Amino acid sequence: ALPVPPPPVSRDSALPVVAAETVALMAFGPDGSTFAYGVSAPGRQAAPQRITVWDVRAARRTAALDATTPEEAGAVVSLALSPDARTLYTARTDASGETVDEEWNVLAGRRTTVLHGLAGVHLAVHPDGSLLLADDGMVTRPLGRPLRRALVRGDAVGALAFDRSGALLAAGDVSGRVALWDGELRRRSGVLRNVFPSPVGDTPEAVGALAVSPDGRTLAVGGDAGTLQLWDVATQQPLGGPVPTAGEGIESVSFSADSTTLYVAAPHVPLQRYAVDPARAVDKVCARADGGLTRDQWRTYAPETPYRTTCG
Repeated sequence: ALPVPPPPVSRDSALPVVAAETVALMAFGPDGSTFAYGVSAPGRQAAPQRITVWDVRAARRTAALDATTPEEAGAVVSLALSPDARTLYTARTDASGETVDEEWNVLAGRRTTVLHGLAGVHLAVHPDGSLLLADDGMVTRPLGRPLRRALVRGDAVGALAFDRSGALLAAGDVSGRVALWDGELRRRSGVLRNVFPSPVGDTPEAVGALAVSPDGRTLAVGGDAGTLQLWDVATQQPLGGPVPTAGEGIESVSFSADSTTLYVAAPHVPLQRYAVDPARAVDKVCARADGGLTRDQWRTYAPETPYRTTCG
């Protein structure tokens, strides 16, 4: 349990910060060894806005900063950390309601750059720190001129995720599609079709969370209506149908270090855990099937195929 960050305080006493309307800010560094977190008050000009940087392995705080400046106290809405955790990237809504992306020196606790030309809410850092992505643009490191890339086909980005090696980027949009790119964003290798169920109304289910397994073989796609779909990265084909979930909008997905377990987070249900390793999945199915089909059951359900042992 990490130290609780202090809540932001509104600069306008007539518009106080309401605890129920605050949101958590969280971001791991690319290799998962560092973690930045804080609390945001969307729609408020608030100060201070404390962001804590935590060393996961050492279980200690390494830095803390106030993500406000004398001229800007708009709410920070997302975070991203560089691989060495010395640089924090923030997206905030300024006084006019526009999104502004910024770069902060973590150790000095000060803003170093406003990233003009980038104005994205969803941020992603390449595992080697060479690229910063913000929705529909990217900037090279050290700071350079933003280079535009249409990461998805015409719709707003809903989630971004690099694989562990940095060779693959997945970008999901609000229509439910996912585009796959090489890690340097020079070439798009494919677009995964939308496999989310047809919407009840006029709005399709948007991609809300993405994760690539550490072995690079599997992509998990979570939707804002609660759909979870696994994809084979090499063939760009879905692995079966949607995974059963609690039905609430998915906010985060993550694989275990050995790529055999998928964790899924939603706002109001316990953390969900799914075995996605084929061998473990077979064991679970065979346990449910009490060892597999008998010869009589085989003749009933697969009479045109010669009998063979399915489990054990």
